[in-house]
Amino acid sequence: MWDTSERLLKLLSLLQRQQEWSSNSLAEELGVTARTITRDISRLRSLGYPVTTRKGHGGGYTLQTGAVLPPIMFEAKEAAAVLLALEDYATTAGTSAHARTALEKLQRVMPSRVQAATKALASHTTTIDLGSPIGVDTPDTDVTTLLLLSRCCRDGRQLNCTYRRYSGKSRSRVLEPLHLVRAMGRWYLLAYCTDDQDWAVFRADRITDAKLSPHSAQARQPPATDLDEYVSQAIAKGWQQVTATVRVYAAKAEIQHWISPAWGTVTEESADTCIVEAGADTYDSIARWLLLTKAEQTIITPPELAHSFEHIALQSQRAATSWAPEEEPPNTKPPVKAAT
Repeated sequence: MWDTSERLLKLLSLLQRQQEWSSNSLAEELGVTARTITRDISRLRSLGYPVTTRKGHGGGYTLQTGAVLPPIMFEAKEAAAVLLALEDYATTAGTSAHARTALEKLQRVMPSRVQAATKALASHTTTIDLGSPIGVDTPDTDVTTLLLLSRCCRDGRQLNCTYRRYSGKSRSRVLEPLHLVRAMGRWYLLAYCTDDQDWAVFRADRITDAKLSPHSAQARQPPATDLDEYVSQAIAKGWQQVTATVRVYAAKAEIQHWISPAWGTVTEESADTCIVEAGADTYDSIARWLLLTKAEQTIITPPELAHSFEHIALQSQRAATSWAPEEEPPNTKPPVKAAT
């Protein structure tokens, strides 16, 4: 049995879930009579919540938008999603103070179970700026999996899961999660793999069938003092399926900000030239982001990069030559005769 206040909050949650509810459907959800629903709707209205009634067959109750913001009932994964959205918003210039204030307000009213879940995620996650991959879709990561991974990090527990490698092959693994990192629109987990007896970085979106193990993780020395740097190097190694060396005719200071550590290095050759050691998932990707520098370049190695530049040039040429001005419609008005 629900007490009155708890039942009203649950009723609000149901009204938020979908646009319209029948009295009988609400009664069934809450395990009460239709008459109780009628009384509770009246209570909500007296508190200022704009609930409207549409009578007749197919009618029901609707929570309208109004001046009063009703309480919002979050599940743990929903609260985590809000947390992540606010964290992203906080990185936007000039908005961090508002995002932090909103986050603090939400955390104060969240149930203790939800607070614990979101705090575990926040305290065991860092964000590093490695740029964004060109032409690659950002995969969705299950929030429930992220919460479980952060719980393992917090509590020092092992995780049983299935992991799919870049090649597409999958196998079961026993992991001891240590830290989560957000970079390039993806989530990465730093964990000790008991099967391989070594530390490794795993893509969180490739982890499936994740279950909390009854066994505790062993106390181990972390693989590095700077975990973010360790993960960055692992990400770079994974992304750099192909590499190239290019001479760029510009000062190192002008090019450095274009080359993220995940994509390569810049070495000064002279006051007016530098050498870029680049890596990415494809040669086309390397060529496209090197063009963003707007500097003249010479390919040192390999010849495959030249083919990619040629391919991009042909695409650009086709796009340029395909354009033609729209023809003006014929003049249908009769000619104007000169006055005599």
